[in-house]
Amino acid sequence: MQRPFIICHMITSLDGRLLPGRWPASEEEVMTAYESAAERLDSDGWIVGRRTMEDFIASAEPCISTGPVPRPDLIAGSSGNKVAICFDRSGRLRPETGDLDGDHLVIVLSERVADDHVQDLYARGISVFFAGAEGTDLSGALTRISEAFDCRRLLLEGGGTLNGAFLAADMIDETSTLVFPVIDGQSGIPAIYEHTQPCDARRLELISSSTFDDGTIWIRHKVIRDTSHRDWNDSDI
Repeated sequence: MQRPFIICHMITSLDGRLLPGRWPASEEEVMTAYESAAERLDSDGWIVGRRTMEDFIASAEPCISTGPVPRPDLIAGSSGNKVAICFDRSGRLRPETGDLDGDHLVIVLSERVADDHVQDLYARGISVFFAGAEGTDLSGALTRISEAFDCRRLLLEGGGTLNGAFLAADMIDETSTLVFPVIDGQSGIPAIYEHTQPCDARRLELISSSTFDDGTIWIRHKVIRDTSHRDWNDSDI
């Protein structure tokens, strides 16, 4: 079994910031650029973190049991529809249904989430997969999701913390970055890649670049996995 091909598809300001609600642009302008590019990437679904999914689904307190309990994945859908995959390690999300705008909702949990919550999700038509004791086995969970739903290509769509975790795990194959014609300028605003632990920088190889009518620049890169590099010093400047 192989994990699916992962493209990190994001829209950002010129300075790499991630909150379009701050930009002097309408939501329609931003989403038109974002979705038009996404459609051309021909994916089988998309992946987000819990905070990003809270824009669509209500959340509550975590549902954690006393310890990790290995359990089988629960598949409530079938291959054919696109999948909307969300990593919700502590079981905070409270979806009402397994249908999310026509896509099948797949929740990835840690093995510490209480079984009552797992069974409730499944009863609502949501597929549940487990990513190990702490919910950090990204590759294992996505490999099994790929097999269950015949997913070959998925879009990783944030937030920055989840993108950073995928980058640190060397699980991003390509990047699709839309640079919207704004500068955010505020320090402390999340960037499109955020990781708190040591993480090697990655070299990129340009695939293509194009400009939309509104001035948005769309850049696609292949992620190079050879992380060898030399140290820089003052003489390089």
